[in-house]
Amino acid sequence: MDKKTNKEIGRVALPFLDYEHRNTEILIMIGEKDYWGKGYGKEAFQLLLDYVFIELNLHRVGLKVFSFNEKAIRMYGKLDFQVEGKLRESLYRNGKWHNIYLMGLLKSEYLKGN
Repeated sequence: MDKKTNKEIGRVALPFLDYEHRNTEILIMIGEKDYWGKGYGKEAFQLLLDYVFIELNLHRVGLKVFSFNEKAIRMYGKLDFQVEGKLRESLYRNGKWHNIYLMGLLKSEYLKGN
């Protein structure tokens, strides 16, 4: 949400929240291109990670990212996410096959960095 205009610029979600095993998957999307590269995604992600690890007391967060989304991969790396695997050539877009990377972050790693 753009705080100045109250315009919705993207979404975050926890679609696979598993309380029993204390983990979840995070989805984030900044859909308004005018807002790309301005820190909104990182701010939203940081707030969501605080919520997941501090408020919900989860142990692990995972996510999936397209191999061509280099900006997102860099941002996740700066937040200490680790590449845990890849789904080889599992996305077909614009006439090419792309990998999807599986990335994860543990609560202990998150707290060490913050």
